Amino acid sequence: MSFARELSRRALSIRLETAPAEAAHIGRRAIADTVGVALAGANAPYLDALEAVLDTAAAPGQVTLWGRGGRRASVLHAALVNGTAAHALDFDDCSTTMGGHPSAPVVPVVLALAELTGATAGKVIEAWMTGVEVETRLARGLLPHHYEKGWHPTATLGVFGAAAAAARMFDFDEDQMTTALAVTVSMASGLKSNFGTPVKPLHVGQAAHNAIMAALVTRRGMTANPEAFEHNYGFFNLFNGAGTYDVDAILNGWDGPMEVLDPGIAIKQHPCCGSAHSAIDAALRIIAREGLLAADAIERIETSTHERRLAHTNRPKPRSGLDAKFSVQFLTAKALTTGRIRLADFDDATFLTPDLAALLPRVTSTGHNEADAYLGRVRVVMKDGRVFEDSASTNFGRGPKNPMSDAELRDKFTDCATLVLGEAGAGAAYDAILSLGNNDRLDGVLAMISGKGN
Repeated sequence: MSFARELSRRALSIRLETAPAEAAHIGRRAIADTVGVALAGANAPYLDALEAVLDTAAAPGQVTLWGRGGRRASVLHAALVNGTAAHALDFDDCSTTMGGHPSAPVVPVVLALAELTGATAGKVIEAWMTGVEVETRLARGLLPHHYEKGWHPTATLGVFGAAAAAARMFDFDEDQMTTALAVTVSMASGLKSNFGTPVKPLHVGQAAHNAIMAALVTRRGMTANPEAFEHNYGFFNLFNGAGTYDVDAILNGWDGPMEVLDPGIAIKQHPCCGSAHSAIDAALRIIAREGLLAADAIERIETSTHERRLAHTNRPKPRSGLDAKFSVQFLTAKALTTGRIRLADFDDATFLTPDLAALLPRVTSTGHNEADAYLGRVRVVMKDGRVFEDSASTNFGRGPKNPMSDAELRDKFTDCATLVLGEAGAGAAYDAILSLGNNDRLDGVLAMISGKGN
């Protein structure tokens, strides 16, 4: 039996009525968080370029573009634009198993197809669960080699989660989901070489678009090689390579705890690359004791993060606000001197303040290879001779062991969405998402997050 069929059989076993209630609650939080960060990203200038290329104004469709002034598009184009917006700020939720962002490629798919088909919130949550389980369990057998080779798992694995979620939204049977996943094998992409540029979030939009495309063509009778994963020239051997993946690790254990519960989904507290969060949190521990540090009083800053994290956050001279999101040097210095990392810190015109520009050459970042891949250390030497140091281990965000409360998540959502929806509209949208009943349709919520009239 092919791998795609084995994976489909397991994915179809996920049912809302038998899943733990906590998993559904996590799903609602994940959807709210993804929509919130997408609304904050809805004004990213490159979304205008995407809309222009897709010509949505000339060909309006049935599906809402979140926070884009009430405009609508085809289901494919809406998934592309909304998926890109969801990852535009790198503020979306994380999975340590996946080494990436599980909800950003999946939520735009399930909400677009809910709008297209009139599906209920319960169906949306069930499809989200399925998508997250598929992409994270693929990661169990492919990482860390897949990541270290240079692939962006949020896109290359997220596209399969999004395709599985689309299959559930369309009520595919095992044969249809097998085909859809096999079609998706030829639609996976995303390279780490474009981290720090607008192409990184575009990876996610493309994954959402391609997942719906795979499902739609499957509905129309498209066929594909059911052995597209394990073929000599298939996904496993080309994207990873012989001897670097473990199929059993992907297919075994589906009768155990769901990935969304253990190790769970981490909600990001800082609007930047998760690989720098440990250094940020170590810096915040220092200032919690010592108070804010003046940039001109610092002799030097030393950071140490895992070499796998440092590989794409070692950016001592960030070129733009977006690039600064991936600079452990910038982020640590910013945390030490201002006490927090905010969305406003990454405006291209103002991100590199004179005091930070002078301080960055005095920040040294090195990599370690310790067993705790999330451990970050910060050491600060002051010009008066004092030395401050601390460490933290942050798994990309606030996960099950230290969860962000619903109130904290609401604050994050409203901070993200207020610019587009207004403060009252942002709070109302969050409350509406979290209060959705399993049998409720999403029309009202989607109208609220469209940005029409704001």
